[in-house]
Amino acid sequence: MASKHTTLYLRIAEAKNLLPKDLNGKSDPYCVIKVDNEIISRTATVYKNLEPLWGEEFTLHMPFGFQDLSVNIYDEDRVSGDDIIGTVSITREVIQRLSDPRGLENWFPLQKPDKDWEIQGEILLEYGIRPSTSEPGLYQFYITVIEGRDLAPKDKTGYSDPYVTVACLGDLKTTSRQKKTRFPEWNEIFEFDLPSIYDGEMVVITVYDKDRLGADDFMGQIHLPLSQIPHNSTKKWHPVAHKTENKNTTSERRGSKVDRGKIRLKIFLLEEIVLPVTCYQPIIDYLLQAAKPYKHKKIGVPFWMLLNDVRRLDLSETGAALVRFYLSQDSDISFLDCITKQDIDETDDPNTLFRGNSLATKAMDQYMKIIGMPYLHETLNSCIEKVYSDKKTVELDPHRVNSVRRRHSLHKESESDFIQSSQDILLSYMIEIMEAIYTSVDDCPLKMRLVFRNLTQRVKEKWPETEHKDSPYQAVIGFIFLRFFAPAILSPKLFGLQDHHPNRKTSRTLTLLAKLTQLIGNLTSFQVKEEWFQPLVPIMKSHVPRIKHYIDSLVSVVTPDKYTEGVSTGRSLTEKENSIILRQGVLHKCRYHPKRLLRSFVFKKRSFWLTRNSLHYSKISTDDSVRRSKYLDVTMICAVEKLDYGALGKSNIGQIILKTPEGDQDILYFQAKDVNELTSWISTLRKTCHYNKYLVPYYHPGVYKNDKWSCCHKTKSTAPGCNQTYHGVIIGDWQDSLDTAREAQIILSQFSQSLDKLREKEKYLETHTSSNGKTGSVSPQSQLEVLRNVITIVNTIQKDHDHYQQGEETL
Repeated sequence: MASKHTTLYLRIAEAKNLLPKDLNGKSDPYCVIKVDNEIISRTATVYKNLEPLWGEEFTLHMPFGFQDLSVNIYDEDRVSGDDIIGTVSITREVIQRLSDPRGLENWFPLQKPDKDWEIQGEILLEYGIRPSTSEPGLYQFYITVIEGRDLAPKDKTGYSDPYVTVACLGDLKTTSRQKKTRFPEWNEIFEFDLPSIYDGEMVVITVYDKDRLGADDFMGQIHLPLSQIPHNSTKKWHPVAHKTENKNTTSERRGSKVDRGKIRLKIFLLEEIVLPVTCYQPIIDYLLQAAKPYKHKKIGVPFWMLLNDVRRLDLSETGAALVRFYLSQDSDISFLDCITKQDIDETDDPNTLFRGNSLATKAMDQYMKIIGMPYLHETLNSCIEKVYSDKKTVELDPHRVNSVRRRHSLHKESESDFIQSSQDILLSYMIEIMEAIYTSVDDCPLKMRLVFRNLTQRVKEKWPETEHKDSPYQAVIGFIFLRFFAPAILSPKLFGLQDHHPNRKTSRTLTLLAKLTQLIGNLTSFQVKEEWFQPLVPIMKSHVPRIKHYIDSLVSVVTPDKYTEGVSTGRSLTEKENSIILRQGVLHKCRYHPKRLLRSFVFKKRSFWLTRNSLHYSKISTDDSVRRSKYLDVTMICAVEKLDYGALGKSNIGQIILKTPEGDQDILYFQAKDVNELTSWISTLRKTCHYNKYLVPYYHPGVYKNDKWSCCHKTKSTAPGCNQTYHGVIIGDWQDSLDTAREAQIILSQFSQSLDKLREKEKYLETHTSSNGKTGSVSPQSQLEVLRNVITIVNTIQKDHDHYQQGEETL
């Protein structure tokens, strides 16, 4: 069965000219990301700044699509509560309309918050048109407003008091009000007599929240054109939408005359209809052929050149799609060997090898993140944690030293003493970091080691001369040091080493440490742009012998077959891999079962850690040797979802629904410190249990107390859930599950969206195949053959897409 996959890439870059909210004329701004009115994540707070720089990136997977994206900027205020500065709301239609093939990047003016934009949820309707019972020859529109789910919370309690109005041809009818619920049930029927001609007329269903004081709050609308309503009965869930006059979010809304500033966002929306995997067999077979060493030059090189030429995704996402596809087929090692060999073959000077951005370097970047992230955490986590906790002030640049000393009241130390102290601190950190790296060889995944082994062999084959004896080392170091360790040290949050961005002081320390790591990674060329780094160069040079030994150990791996796939390097996980901690932290938990609960909900502080097999938790203890833990079997998880704020009057609570040995359902509630931590735990848990056999389609977003569920008011503790599971946004990261069909579709769509360009290229090559010229190492004949094969594959699979769009059952 075909399915729709929606992924939104969002970069929150910066803001300017923000409204000052504090007495000092400044603000402490941070951003909150909302998708369909649900808070997903937030950025770090930039203190005392009206032109903050965030530079934070988010990948949001939305299984059921979305209607609108909102970015709200708040001023953090610990005393009186956070104040909203302004908001940007962008509908999916606007993103699609304004985006170029590489995404939408722009400055967006901040607007005054509008409660009418805070909508979400669906209404179940049954409706149709039938002959009128009172007027022969005429017709009657009938509709049953059955129920709603996941509607927006409009009251401070976290609930609403929803009712529905149905407007048809000037006649308005209203349902009853349902108190304190986001999951109302009405089951109310309305009938409307229709005139003989009703083309162009619209039925408008509007949901409101009843308020005793003031006007009722708008909760969403549904529009049904009468001309499109069938004469037989139709029962369907309809998502509520914004008012039609508010759809263009780029125009200024009423009440927004005050200049609240602007925010720069980059948004890229990827929407794909993914067919059953069998439909993609032609592209799967061709991709696998391209990664075979003996077909590398004839198929692989021209195929990847063609993909790079026509792609609409950026280089990183294209590389990621290829890596994830080949990982799903256990052909990743062979693929990376072939695609890096292409760069090696096209490079004349080994000193420039892999220094630019190419499909090969981006594929390697993504591969190290997917395969090597647990290794990175195991190696650097304690070192980065120490830098964060120490909060030491360091600076080596003489032009910055005095301002740093003034800012941190360090007047007692002279400038030279402060620089010397900074050098000592940085060197002590570097010793810990490098020692952690040197002793981490056994922790490095075998797949990464095999890739690096192949890489060194290819470089030796290209440059066997003695004068280039360091080139194999430089090739590996260019990836693992310059593209893996150094970026992780510079930005720990982006690599999952920390939950929060560092403050200004810690950020400078990490920046200098990353520069030193890059300096060491240059291996033979220790030239530095900054003269103030020069005193540290001799010490950095002393690391060269141990770095070479580290690389030698890393690539000294023997396998029965040069391209072992799925055997010693396959998809089956070893005991060591199963014991890797995917996520850990402190949460507050409450274990719950409706039949056993005889007291109020009590949350207890516990230390949690998640592996691929189990979720452990224990009392907080400084002595790991005496810590006793309880655990949940990950395979028994049925769902991982958020809990409504109104259920317990607490924020940032999630729930893990479990299958008990008796066949019942058990629930573990957990409370995180903020929305980022909650979303991260939910996303990680969902990915870990993605293929569980006990997954359920529905759950209760409320709790069972006072003999009813707080969400839907059903009285049975075993009542079926009222909301869909796995409906919300999942944060994308290295743990995203592998899906052959999805990745094949993403790669295929790069060609299908550029079919005209492919045909023009085909005509050009047809007139040049007789020449002996080559594009790099590829002949026009090879390019033409690959191009024709790609066009054939695109046309073949496009027929299946056409069948799907026509609603045929041939799939």
